[in-house]
Amino acid sequence: MKLNKIELWISNFEQTVRFYEQTLGFERLDDGAEAASFRIGSSVLRLNRDPEDRLYYYHFAFNIPPNLFREAKRWLSERAELLLEDGMDEVFFDGMTQADSFYTEDPAGNIVEFIARRETTPASEAAEFDTEQILCISEIGLSVEQVAEYAKRLDSLGIPVRGNEEISYDRYLNFMGEYEDGSFIILAPLGRRWYFSSKLSILAPLVIHTDRGTVDSGMEALSRGGRP
Repeated sequence: MKLNKIELWISNFEQTVRFYEQTLGFERLDDGAEAASFRIGSSVLRLNRDPEDRLYYYHFAFNIPPNLFREAKRWLSERAELLLEDGMDEVFFDGMTQADSFYTEDPAGNIVEFIARRETTPASEAAEFDTEQILCISEIGLSVEQVAEYAKRLDSLGIPVRGNEEISYDRYLNFMGEYEDGSFIILAPLGRRWYFSSKLSILAPLVIHTDRGTVDSGMEALSRGGRP
């Protein structure tokens, strides 16, 4: 499964657009007052201005080459504040996913992860890191009340749970997608704390465009006001 495009609804719209366009230097694909799209490797990040300026936030990750992890971390630290977990500003995942990560928060409050997957992401030939070295959006958190329903919906699109793991309905994160692709929809129960943040997973309008179909949780979130 590949994440072609994700659509988010945010507050602090102008500040967030400046962060991605000017501070981080991503290529902007359009110029409008209500939305802005950015090229993230082979993916697109679309930021929509929430009409009521509600404080939605999301977790998503950018896939970076493992041999440029140190360079990427230094590059981001010169432009934004790195988030901490237990006093550390990076983490190595030594389990199903063999990967190194660091995190920041954008002006909309999104928890943004830069992840270097050691087994599934190819090395870069570049010596330095810049936005051109980001391969794609590799994770997007989908926080829902009906985990079982969404797990079935994703499975019907050909997006299985990673490694045939058992679905957790009320406690753990579910990584939906094949391990070898290195791209996942993280199906999360409400109230689950996002790593490197004190924020809990909430209902928020979200459209995920994959190479196997589109997942839209917008109406559910809007009907509930975007809060658990």
